[in-house]
Amino acid sequence: MNENNIPHKDENPILHVLVIGFHHKKGCQVEYSYPPLLEGESENTECPPGWKYLPTLALPDGSHNFDEDTVYFHLPSLVDPKQTVFGISCFRQIPVEKLKNRTADITRGTVQKSVCVLSSVPLYGHIQVKMELITHAYFKEGDFTKVSLLKDTYHHLNDCLKQIHDLHGAPQLFVGLSPRNLILQFRHKTLLLFKLLLLERRVIFYRSPVQPLCAAILSLLSLHPGMMENGLYQCACVKTSRPMSPIPQFMETPKTEASNNTDVKISKVEEKTKEPDKISDSLVENHFNYDLDKENESENI
Repeated sequence: MNENNIPHKDENPILHVLVIGFHHKKGCQVEYSYPPLLEGESENTECPPGWKYLPTLALPDGSHNFDEDTVYFHLPSLVDPKQTVFGISCFRQIPVEKLKNRTADITRGTVQKSVCVLSSVPLYGHIQVKMELITHAYFKEGDFTKVSLLKDTYHHLNDCLKQIHDLHGAPQLFVGLSPRNLILQFRHKTLLLFKLLLLERRVIFYRSPVQPLCAAILSLLSLHPGMMENGLYQCACVKTSRPMSPIPQFMETPKTEASNNTDVKISKVEEKTKEPDKISDSLVENHFNYDLDKENESENI
């Protein structure tokens, strides 16, 4: 990892190739990973604490409504607090009649799984094109216990990506992105979305199927110069006040003087907010006394 948090060329760009399945009792779960998610535990498919929601992200809710689709997602790095892991998941479902080896856990009329790649480089569309072919071949085999194809995919993808001269500035970063389609879809609101992006406002996108939505969001991000090349490596490095998933434990940085000053300012504001209450009480009291004086004068008359 260099000073810009971009992986070195000698490192493997592809971290893991996984299979995520849907169990009728347990829900989404990792069924296979190469290399293993937990080092030295090849039979253990449990997710690390920081990747608790990996199965749900790779096989999102509502995916059963489509025969096949692709989703992109992000995970925090388990080794570097300033690094993001990029996920590309291609999921499909087929009737159980097409399976050559039907295991005991398959109890429904269709079987749904996703073949997922975790990468250290945001090559979303470039990896998707290759993984769609791999996913089709994996399902066509009809036996999900044969994972040699997934192992070969891991090594083949790493070998191909290492041959790219400048991986972090290559045109492969923009495969599948179309600003033209973005403009045709949102028209004049594209400028509004871009301004919200610059202002770092929260925007919710909702659409099915999910792959065109992912492509539209990335196309919007690509309009910002250098965003695809260098701007996404910390997009999962977010610390929320109420984390939804366990965050990898890194050394906490000490509080700066600025944060202490902020606390002082907040306390001053709270003290000032108490003064208007006292003033309002005195005004009410004076107004009430004034009304009593007027009543006494009228009685004397």
